[in-house]
Amino acid sequence: MFIGIFHRLTQEEYPLFSLDETASLKHGFSLRRSHLEIKMDILSCVKAGAEKPTQIMFKANLSWSALKEHLSALEHGRLLKAVDYGTRTRYELTEKALTVLMAYRKILDEVSPPAPRVAATY
Repeated sequence: MFIGIFHRLTQEEYPLFSLDETASLKHGFSLRRSHLEIKMDILSCVKAGAEKPTQIMFKANLSWSALKEHLSALEHGRLLKAVDYGTRTRYELTEKALTVLMAYRKILDEVSPPAPRVAATY
């Protein structure tokens, strides 16, 4: 119910923005990750060593059904390669995925403000 009231109020104030964008504008954070962010999180998890679907699911903080959907899209886009061993499957990054991840990180670095320097106190 609260979400419905919040959505109605924010749509009146900011009619061109969705719920997520309005929350981002008002509070400086997003309530949900975009599909792009989720896919980049999955690729980052695989790069960090999570190869099995359940490992990826937990590290990327996804439900099983959402994970299957995103893994399928990443495989279709030739960013992930499924490797079967026995009855199990593990995932590997492709060269294309490494290129995409580097470009994504570069974009994030360009649009994110630098971290403030903290003076060392002794």
